Amino acid sequence: MRVGAVPSREDGVAAAASEVVGGPVGRFAVVGRRGWQPVAVVLMALASVVLAGGVLEKAHCLMRGWSGTDQFWHACYSDLPVVYTTSGLSEGVAPYLSGAGEHALAQPILTGLAMWGVGDLVPAGSGVLRQQQWYFGIWAGLVVVLLALLVLVTAATVDDVPWRAAHVALSPLLVTVALVSADLFGVLLASAGIWAWTKRRDVPAGVLLGLAVLARSYPVLVVVAVAMVALRDGERRRLKAVVGATLATVAVVSIPWLVVDAGGFLTAYHSWWTSAAGYGSPWLIPQLLGQPLPGGATTLLALLGWGAALLVGARLAWGSLTDPATSATVRGRVPGVVPLAAVMVAIVLVTGKSLPVQSSLWLLPLVALAGVRWRDHLVWAGLECGYFVGVWLYAPIGEDPDRAIPAHVYAIFLVARLVGIAWVAGAAWWGPGRPRDFGSEHVDRYPRAGSPDPSVDNPEAVTRA
Repeated sequence: MRVGAVPSREDGVAAAASEVVGGPVGRFAVVGRRGWQPVAVVLMALASVVLAGGVLEKAHCLMRGWSGTDQFWHACYSDLPVVYTTSGLSEGVAPYLSGAGEHALAQPILTGLAMWGVGDLVPAGSGVLRQQQWYFGIWAGLVVVLLALLVLVTAATVDDVPWRAAHVALSPLLVTVALVSADLFGVLLASAGIWAWTKRRDVPAGVLLGLAVLARSYPVLVVVAVAMVALRDGERRRLKAVVGATLATVAVVSIPWLVVDAGGFLTAYHSWWTSAAGYGSPWLIPQLLGQPLPGGATTLLALLGWGAALLVGARLAWGSLTDPATSATVRGRVPGVVPLAAVMVAIVLVTGKSLPVQSSLWLLPLVALAGVRWRDHLVWAGLECGYFVGVWLYAPIGEDPDRAIPAHVYAIFLVARLVGIAWVAGAAWWGPGRPRDFGSEHVDRYPRAGSPDPSVDNPEAVTRA
């Protein structure tokens, strides 16, 4: 895609969808003269409309509350109000301070603090339903802001092709999972870290990525991708700045809470370590077939998944620089942070101990930055939405087995979702910014003059490494 290009000219799905508003942009139309900001504003507005669909999807629970099996049959479950009422937040308990006891919040510190802070805005003295409505409503307003900022950051990262941020703004995933959890907070921090890296603002990038790591574990893989690219390209000064700032941020935020209440701080990680396979995990399939794996085995398999992600990331970062047939150095494009991170995050997702419906939000900005085709996005999103329905129809099987779908049917939804994640990760790797062969005659149909990662368009970086 060229500077100022628009999807309706170069993406079949986008071109077909544009018929609703008059068809693709004309051949002689001037695009991009006013920069990327107007595009970002339009997409931010559209994102709020899509997110309104997410509120409507949760309407039943918003009116009746989040309790019993009704929230599953209507597919309107959300962690936000449920955790608020079950973790002590609704009673004013401080989750990461000594004395929280059983109310220690099983969330990484930054996500937990955000949930705690929002809880303080809920009016006191109201009933459980009213409290849940207030809490969910405040979070819905906050998610609108987070999503708008995420669209803005994504468009700013690929400012030569800002319409790629439409993958964030218009994704069907927003309707189903944007309001299930607080994950969008961490996704924004990680995306802002990638933006800072691409603009060569290394210390701010490290700080933002450090904060993202404290919100969820997946951004560790973004940091690793940044480190691999910097090390490969001989950018050791940048590597030290980013990794140093990341570690310093994690330490500055974590140490005070570890001193005050190490048990509370580590609750989320201890809970993960001791848990059995959960919804969405491939390691749940043996249990669905009547042969559950022991908890220790699922922990080992999940750790092996992290190891596999790192090994595959390293192989792709360095191995793609040579022609597998001749072993000659390829002086064309090399993978940057975005495709590496997308592949590694996908591997960790599909090998994890659990794969909640909202986890795929972590892939969404990477899919946008990689320039994935809308066809591939919609295949992935369709499988995600199918799983979203399937998991809620299976979840109440203990309470109402006659109404819930059987385990083997849920397993089909689960496997289909894993295939969808692998599909979109492959599309991100082999997207418009990646060459599809190693030949010297290869011509990339979609040059990116200002791609998400400087190394993608800097062949000389290979010779420096």
